[in-house]
Amino acid sequence: MTDDADGPETGVGDANLTEKINQTNVDERISSLEAAYDEVPVIEETFELSPDEYADVFTATRGTGYSGNSVVFVTRGGSDFPELSDQIPDQAAGDTRDRVLLVLGRGADMWALPGGGKGDEYESVQGTAVRRVNEQTGIRCTVTGVAEVVHSKYYPDTDAQGSVHTLDIYLEAEYKKGSLDVDESELVGAAWFAEPPERLTPGAEEQFAAFLDDE
Repeated sequence: MTDDADGPETGVGDANLTEKINQTNVDERISSLEAAYDEVPVIEETFELSPDEYADVFTATRGTGYSGNSVVFVTRGGSDFPELSDQIPDQAAGDTRDRVLLVLGRGADMWALPGGGKGDEYESVQGTAVRRVNEQTGIRCTVTGVAEVVHSKYYPDTDAQGSVHTLDIYLEAEYKKGSLDVDESELVGAAWFAEPPERLTPGAEEQFAAFLDDE
């Protein structure tokens, strides 16, 4: 890195400012979750990036204020579904398994957990997640806990100073009310799954596996 303060790949002072902002955001988000829920499992991961890779991450965080993503593992009891229509075979009534809400994003080929997106001013992590689930799928849910928080730290693999911190938050939630109403500007589809589909994002796959183990 050079001393050009205008470039994300340079400016030690700029890098240190980004580190301070990101670290503060991360600490505040973790603290808010710990104040709201009994258990907040935090996994820390560290990555050393090439100058070009680090510049990309640095630019994204500095330019957007991005400090991570929050998605929701929403479950629904089999008894919560309405009665069968006259067009559905009676034997379908015997399937009372709990189900998980998954979404398929525009341009995506893997099912994922709903949520994500930037929070509104003064909005909590869980508030953003619940709002985004409703905007995307029409489903209202209640957050019951935190499944996992992944704290990622990105450092340049050079002598330059600075780091970028982000969080990926997996919240647990229960269905409250609503029917599927997909926001087609964001999603191709959404559905309730009793078993994980064949193509599933790694994070969703991990949470789904833990859900099935607990049943």
